[in-house]
Amino acid sequence: MNKKISNRSKNNLESVRLCCANYCNRSTVQGWIHAAVIRKVKQLDLLFSPRPADHDHVKLFEPPYNLVKYDALEVLKLFLYTRPLVFPFVAGGFPALRVLELNSVRLSDSDLVHQFLDRSPLLEDLSFAECFSSSIVDLYISCPNLKTLRIHNDQKMDDYGFHDEDSDDSDVEEDYDEFCKIRGLCKRLKICCPKLVFWEYVGQPAYEVICGNPDALKKAVIYPNAMAQKGRSFKSFGGSMCELFAGVSHVESLSLNHSFIRAIKAARDLNGNFLASLGNLKTLEISTTIDKYAMNVVIRILRCCANLESFHLIIEEEIIAWDKWELEQVLARHLNRVEFLEFNGGEWKLDMACFLLGHGSELEEMVFSWRDKVKYHKQSKKIMKKLVKLNKASSTVKLSNIFC
Repeated sequence: MNKKISNRSKNNLESVRLCCANYCNRSTVQGWIHAAVIRKVKQLDLLFSPRPADHDHVKLFEPPYNLVKYDALEVLKLFLYTRPLVFPFVAGGFPALRVLELNSVRLSDSDLVHQFLDRSPLLEDLSFAECFSSSIVDLYISCPNLKTLRIHNDQKMDDYGFHDEDSDDSDVEEDYDEFCKIRGLCKRLKICCPKLVFWEYVGQPAYEVICGNPDALKKAVIYPNAMAQKGRSFKSFGGSMCELFAGVSHVESLSLNHSFIRAIKAARDLNGNFLASLGNLKTLEISTTIDKYAMNVVIRILRCCANLESFHLIIEEEIIAWDKWELEQVLARHLNRVEFLEFNGGEWKLDMACFLLGHGSELEEMVFSWRDKVKYHKQSKKIMKKLVKLNKASSTVKLSNIFC
């Protein structure tokens, strides 16, 4: 490996991907990175779980000095299996870095994030995937040129066999310890990125999120997880989601999930303190159940969308009862696409599908995602023949079966 990377007789390296897991020690991996930098690599993708060094018991990763001072790296992706990331105290930075992806990285404090961002003035794409911290209370993301931001925290700590025991911050509420156990990134998140176009926020949310309402933001995906209300009242969580909702009210494309819908419902009187308008919204995707309380929120959101062009409804779970009258009011004007997840040929979903086809005048596509391979092969064609024969409100609607 050393000879292949460090062979200077060859051209410069476009990219290097090192999948080391815990099979290599830190010095070996650092040596490979050093060799890649000498070959002027533009993209570095590292999957590594550091072993304890001979002189200590700390499983952390510290990039080699020449990487930190390297001025030609454009893409950096690190997957550290929940291990800490630290920087050597040297001057330098990543002046050419455009993409930074941190996956399963333990962040010791907010200064680490600030170092990355301060050293990367051209950064356009930033991702935190299953990153966490036991000590970060306030995380401030400020990037003048950032266009894409993804934050995914949707797994528990023990999914990687890691249990955090270091949290002891007197400024944090007692329930913050519980917050950390479900892979919290921070308690308060503030985003100040004037050129941000796309923002995806999935999993465990912060207690308080300030988006800064960037005018450039066009698309937002907000998918809090089902554990998001743990350690606090659901109404309090809903209040935070309402504030976040207001912060992205100017976007053109918006995706929401069932937990978000529940939180909005729990937080406020829908006929009172609610968004006055989603005037720019053209594309709306909502993944939820079909029941009265969820549909009340969906209907209220749709009433704010004067210029909506596409509405995609993903039906998640089996619900015994649903309100046809309320569905009819919403579908006649808005619904473009409907998808039944984990479909198994059940009567209530077929009944709902028939109803939607009969009233959805704007409906363009209906998809049945089957979960049982045997039932898929046995029933899918028969059900499709039945639906094809129905009188449909939309003459152009497309019906399809998929197995997944």
